[in-house]
Amino acid sequence: MTQTHWSLKVDRGRQVWEYSEEKKEATDVDIHLLLLKEPGTTTPQGCDLNKAQTPQEAILKAFQYFSKVQTEDGHWAGDYGGPMFLLPGLVITCYITGFKLPESTEKEIIRYLITRQNPTDGGWGLHIEAHSDIFGTALQYVTLRLLGVPADQPNAKKAREFLHANGGTVGIPSWGKFWLATLNVYDWEGLNPIPIEFWLLPYNLPIAPGRWWCHCRMVYLPMSYIYARKTTCKLTDLVKELRKELYITDYDKINWSEQRNNINKLDMYNPHTTLLNIINSTLGAYEKVHSGWLRKKAIDYTFEHIRYEDEQTKYIDIGPVNKVINMLCVWDREGCSPNFYKHADRLKDYLWLSNDGMKMQGYNGSQLWDTAFTIQAFIETGIANQFPECMKKANEYLDISQVPNDSPNMDVYHRHFSKGAWPFSTVDHGWPISDCTAEGIKSALALRSLSFIDPISLERVADGVNVILTLQNKDGGWASYENKRGPNWLEKFNPSEVFHNIMIDYSYVECSAACIQAMSSFRKYAPSHPRIKEINHSIQRGVKFIKSIQRQDGSWIGSWGICFTYGTWFGIEGLVAAGEPLNSPNIIKACKFLVSKQRADGGWGESFKSNVTKNYVQHPETSQIVNTGWALLSLMSAKYPDREPIERGIKFLISRQYANGDFPQESIIGVFNFNCMISYSNYKNIFPLWALARYNNLYLKNKL
Repeated sequence: MTQTHWSLKVDRGRQVWEYSEEKKEATDVDIHLLLLKEPGTTTPQGCDLNKAQTPQEAILKAFQYFSKVQTEDGHWAGDYGGPMFLLPGLVITCYITGFKLPESTEKEIIRYLITRQNPTDGGWGLHIEAHSDIFGTALQYVTLRLLGVPADQPNAKKAREFLHANGGTVGIPSWGKFWLATLNVYDWEGLNPIPIEFWLLPYNLPIAPGRWWCHCRMVYLPMSYIYARKTTCKLTDLVKELRKELYITDYDKINWSEQRNNINKLDMYNPHTTLLNIINSTLGAYEKVHSGWLRKKAIDYTFEHIRYEDEQTKYIDIGPVNKVINMLCVWDREGCSPNFYKHADRLKDYLWLSNDGMKMQGYNGSQLWDTAFTIQAFIETGIANQFPECMKKANEYLDISQVPNDSPNMDVYHRHFSKGAWPFSTVDHGWPISDCTAEGIKSALALRSLSFIDPISLERVADGVNVILTLQNKDGGWASYENKRGPNWLEKFNPSEVFHNIMIDYSYVECSAACIQAMSSFRKYAPSHPRIKEINHSIQRGVKFIKSIQRQDGSWIGSWGICFTYGTWFGIEGLVAAGEPLNSPNIIKACKFLVSKQRADGGWGESFKSNVTKNYVQHPETSQIVNTGWALLSLMSAKYPDREPIERGIKFLISRQYANGDFPQESIIGVFNFNCMISYSNYKNIFPLWALARYNNLYLKNKL
């Protein structure tokens, strides 16, 4: 019997890790998520530990295993960590506000940071596979110290040596400067201004914040509030010690105004433009003479928007960065009020425990996203009817996750239609997303093939299609959360240094292809729908967009996964779903590209550096099962005439599967803003299975 102090509790998608003083029997879900047993050694009911020899055996084992680790509320829970700059903001906010995390949580956070420290130089990077830099190292070092790790502890000492060897912390990027300033270990004079008055600009101006990408908008909203208020931690003994430890120059002798544009070369990915430097200089001058009444008006206005975001998301907020800054804003304005404790309670939604310790996820989870993909993969196996309880529970989660209503006063708070949409995670989070809505639609329709399912009504599915139609951009493509609202030149204002393309929402091949697939599926079920002509026209425009952004080598670059195998999978699937002939030059070129990247072992393996450099980079070690799954799905969707590369890829997947049906966790596979990678731990169980299922249906047609 396997026991653990920790167990995952779920409620309508909410995921909270709970600690017990006494060890309790671990569930299959806990064993799977925490790796409490050697991977591949657990045996789901009906399975054995004889390794699969055929695709059919591999499919059955994979289905049996993954269905066994479905949560009680019907979704699949997984690790959505990876970025290293998220957790420090949470710990710093807790320290400033006096909110105490449980001791068990603090211990697991410390374990995570030490586990993820780069052994060669003692630093940390932007994400768990990145090179060490100042942003990652300074923030993790501060986090360890705030959690009680002494300065002379070996891991802390090694991290401090890395910082000092690279010029100290003065050259930390702007988001790091912000967090250290709130902690009172970096002077506010060392930051370029974060102008709160921008929020008073009318929407018809192209630079108005309402036109920014929602993640950028919702981060700089509370940042501007904190900057305007200069909310700063009291000068404790520990803060005084950190002032000495982080720098190679005496803290009081640092010329802080000279540090505003000082970004260490280890961190710089997106340099400031000349235009941004001019704007920053102008705003710096304005800060000295700004209007007091106008600033107060802007502070009140931004807090109203912060409150709206909190309430509309049940205090989860759109993402982990603005979640903890919003919490700090509420504390600054109200102290330890009921609303502050609503925020504190929702910290649990972001804290994720895995075998490497406690981290902060890049969202409150990827519940809907992973579940929608799993449903489609399961349906394509042809044996979903053998697992009725699993499929019923998945359908129930899909049902409760659809957003029931539009947000109130959408125009005032720059929100888009959401009734009928699906979010990335939970209905409480509620932000509508184009491709999540599309995958929700595809899953809801796919489940209609099972006679025992009480399906989501076509009327509700049509509500999702309506959201998709409203999200199509003028270029024919789809962005993520909203329409593209601002001009491309707004990117010249990007102040982040470490991220690319954050200022506006762009049309992506992934979002566009998913929306095309969803509408193509919907019109098969509702060919006489009143908006069918509009749907057909939307699909045609989307196809034209996808073709227009295909690269010369036949690939599409992925913006949310690694990288060209991911983008090209969506590109091909979107064109095929729309009815593009399989002998189309676009499809032929895409297939040739994929085949050219197949490795000697039969698989495909792409490095995260493909996203960073925007050119295909082979993984330095081995093929990756998820990249291989995407490539195989693409080739089989296109009915690629040469079976040899497909056969080799299928053999590779079978060879990598554990005897119990699980698959190994390999390199990080997700990305955002080109430079920061993020984990999708469920992908290893979804995409190899999906590829095997399609192979069986296409070539073997054998019943399992």
